Amino acid sequence: MSKEKYLGLSLVFFVLSGGCLFGYHLIGASVDTEGFLIEPFALIPLGWIFLLLGLVTIGAYLWISKKS
Repeated sequence: MSKEKYLGLSLVFFVLSGGCLFGYHLIGASVDTEGFLIEPFALIPLGWIFLLLGLVTIGAYLWISKKS
């Protein structure tokens, strides 16, 4: 994989991470009539996973560019 593809892939991961975390805050949480909390909880760990993947690909890019 070329070095530039790592940058593009990390950008995609960072955008997905920001989108998940922004979507969580945009949707918000509410309590229904029975007292149950309704929230899009799955967006939180997805946002963190995409952020971690973005950081890993940036690290791989830096490691590869240092070697060559």
